[in-house]
Amino acid sequence: MEKRILFISSTRFPWFESQDSAEHFANAPYSINAIGYNLEKLGWTVGWCGWECSRNPFRLAKRIDEFKPTIIYTYGSTVALHPLFCRRLLCRSKAFKVVHGWDDHYGRIWGDLFGWFGRVLMDWMEKRIVKNSDAVVTLSYELQKIGRRWEVECKYIPNGADPIGNLPRSNRIKLTGRFNIVYTGDKAKWKRTDDICRAMQKVPKDIKLYLTGRNEEYLKPYASDNCIFLGWLSKEEQYGVMAQADAFVCTSDQDCNAKLQEYLRWKKPILAYDGEANNFFVNGETALLAKDGDYAPLVMRLADDPMFCRRIAENAAHDIPVYSWHEIAEQFDKYFCEIMA
Repeated sequence: MEKRILFISSTRFPWFESQDSAEHFANAPYSINAIGYNLEKLGWTVGWCGWECSRNPFRLAKRIDEFKPTIIYTYGSTVALHPLFCRRLLCRSKAFKVVHGWDDHYGRIWGDLFGWFGRVLMDWMEKRIVKNSDAVVTLSYELQKIGRRWEVECKYIPNGADPIGNLPRSNRIKLTGRFNIVYTGDKAKWKRTDDICRAMQKVPKDIKLYLTGRNEEYLKPYASDNCIFLGWLSKEEQYGVMAQADAFVCTSDQDCNAKLQEYLRWKKPILAYDGEANNFFVNGETALLAKDGDYAPLVMRLADDPMFCRRIAENAAHDIPVYSWHEIAEQFDKYFCEIMA
């Protein structure tokens, strides 16, 4: 059985159109880029199709006919229906399965970004994508529940995170708090990052929050002696910061953020929003979840109780498996082979 996968995404990164999976992994060593890179090692021929091609059904159909995939993996909401349209009306090559990678609540995100019209539009499209794709993979237990309400059984495969033992680290940035909390990555409004920034106004100044990644304008008023925006860091600098953390925080109302597996690798206590994260954590046992985003009392509890911190971290390490990206790719390989069979 020939194993050929074409990843189709709405991403606009110029490197995404490159057909070199190693380049994808070098630019973004996580999510579909890490999966594709490792699938190639498992014998798959891997192709990539970003916004420049995926937005145009005629160009996309030509790409599909040239590549002749056995699996098309769609990622993102805006172009996920295009391969289905192409297969029905435009493609000569039709012997492929369309598998959707469902990572986010599209309607909720578009509602936060564009208001009620965005929510209604993307709620409709989200259901069409999930119900019409040949198969759906999700890394969210919450989305899996929604799929079942739509009579679609979604395959659960979580995010991965590679072991941290050999990660390069820079000691350029020193964390100076009595207790240091670290937040990494995207801080878009729908991520609710302002909840943890606001909490830092209610705790002693020697308890510090360090945020890495691109800075957002709406968070600037929260910058202070103990709410410190480090901006975009090299991988070595970010790993150096994470190595010094006493705790991590993930503020979005999700049970599938890639931060969760990355944080778990460091075996430190995790703070998260008290919502969908209950699908992933046991509150008070494997993480502390902030009701209505009120993190301040939870921060104080961790800062003042090192033994409790250790217990939370040990429980999470024992109860929640974390797979390397190669192991995640092996799960995809097995599932795709089942679909093709």
